[in-house]
Amino acid sequence: MRPGRIAVVGSGFAGSILARIARRLGHEVTLVERGRHPRFALGESSTPLGNLALRRLGERYGLADLVELSSHGRWLAAHPGLRRGLKRGFTFFAHRPGRPFDPGAGNRNRLLVAASPNDEVADTHWLRADVDAFLARRASAEGVRLLEATEVTAVERRSRGLRLLARGPAGESLDVVADLVVDASGAGGMLARSLPIAPRRPAPRPASGLVAAHFTGLAPFARTVPGGLEPGPYPDERAAVHHLLREGWVYVLPFDHGVASVGWIRPHGRPGAPGATPEERLRTLFARYASLAEQFEAARPATPFIVADRLQHRLARAAGRAWVLLPHAYAFFDPLFSTGIAWSLLGVERLARLLEEAPAGAAAIPPEGLDRYARLLSREADRIEALIAAAYAALERPELLFSYSLLYFAAASWAEIRQRIEPEAGERAAWEGFLGVGDRVIDDLFARGGERLERELAGEEGALSVWVPGAIAGRDLVGLADSARRNLHPADLEAVVERSALLGRTRAEMRALGPRLLAV
Repeated sequence: MRPGRIAVVGSGFAGSILARIARRLGHEVTLVERGRHPRFALGESSTPLGNLALRRLGERYGLADLVELSSHGRWLAAHPGLRRGLKRGFTFFAHRPGRPFDPGAGNRNRLLVAASPNDEVADTHWLRADVDAFLARRASAEGVRLLEATEVTAVERRSRGLRLLARGPAGESLDVVADLVVDASGAGGMLARSLPIAPRRPAPRPASGLVAAHFTGLAPFARTVPGGLEPGPYPDERAAVHHLLREGWVYVLPFDHGVASVGWIRPHGRPGAPGATPEERLRTLFARYASLAEQFEAARPATPFIVADRLQHRLARAAGRAWVLLPHAYAFFDPLFSTGIAWSLLGVERLARLLEEAPAGAAAIPPEGLDRYARLLSREADRIEALIAAAYAALERPELLFSYSLLYFAAASWAEIRQRIEPEAGERAAWEGFLGVGDRVIDDLFARGGERLERELAGEEGALSVWVPGAIAGRDLVGLADSARRNLHPADLEAVVERSALLGRTRAEMRALGPRLLAV
């Protein structure tokens, strides 16, 4: 009985990992890449849920390097030459034009949410040029047929599977016949163009554009703040840093070798920044905000700029006969909250399980498995779209954005802690909805939270901000509602112990499980 023939288009981290797993499961796998490694890519900031998925994939399929990349400490020990950045949490700074950053009384313009208690177990920013190249080479070394500098030009349907027509690096004609084609090529992906697959209507909201590059020479942000910053649970900039502006927001992701990934996300309809080049536009923007102007005064771009007029996309379907899309080929909304790596790895994990579970003799994944995958992906896209739309509505009201963001942090930390301390939760995690999709309590939180945010933005004082602390109590394992923290939230084991009853545990039981929460 012949193995299945699987083609994966796009050798970013997700495509390469899935290709390796499919090969380990006995399939013939071809991995098609339009560019050549190493090549620049965005989508660089991991999260605890992403790291847990990476570790599960590594342990289940015997891919030791994935386990080694699942925390900052392991990564440094096993792959010191593979560039990355320490990420201890999520940092938000809300700026006002024409003045230095002011954290305000009680840090009302500053929010820090720790994702780890120390550097060893911390998350990472992935230098994607390095990471993608590393994983693609590993796939090739394990028997995956890797075709770089190869452009798919057409897709033909066959009685069984699909045929990809492609142009190779020397202009030669190539074709790949597959029982299953997985599109891991990202926004505007290959299958969307070639089958084609219609976009979902209405288009995702809100619409925004991007200007991004890597920079060297950034000054420490705290040095630009008169009086400095009150110490928080981690150094403010060892994080996914979000600068909230009238013109949208700017992310800064620092890598350990002195480079930072910087991007300006501007929602359509918000003020722009004139300039003949992308760099001039960024510098015009930063000149409006004294602290950013000072931080970037000596900074210089280290890569070409990426410019996108619109980031958001969503297709009408995520799977069909003999084809399936990984999450970001299906939908993408915004880098806010760093959902990308975790959602992508969940998609990989689900497809890997479906390949495992395919009936004996099946060449790929049965239609009912693809339907299950697509239905859950659609619900998760709804959740992420609503999260981003609400956050954008509150961009100029940081106290409301910070309140609303606690719904995200409660949902994410609830899933993370359960996966860490309950082995059975980790085992079923692949099919649990991302960000609490399918959890009735969390579903209700997001439905009511969006409606209450609209009411408070319309003038109903306290509709959201007063409601949130009590509303999240049933899923708040880490003490997010504690106002005494003054917007500085640590990763505190004792806070989890205090709330052990939410998981049906005693305090003593939870304290005994502490090593699982702190595991690298």
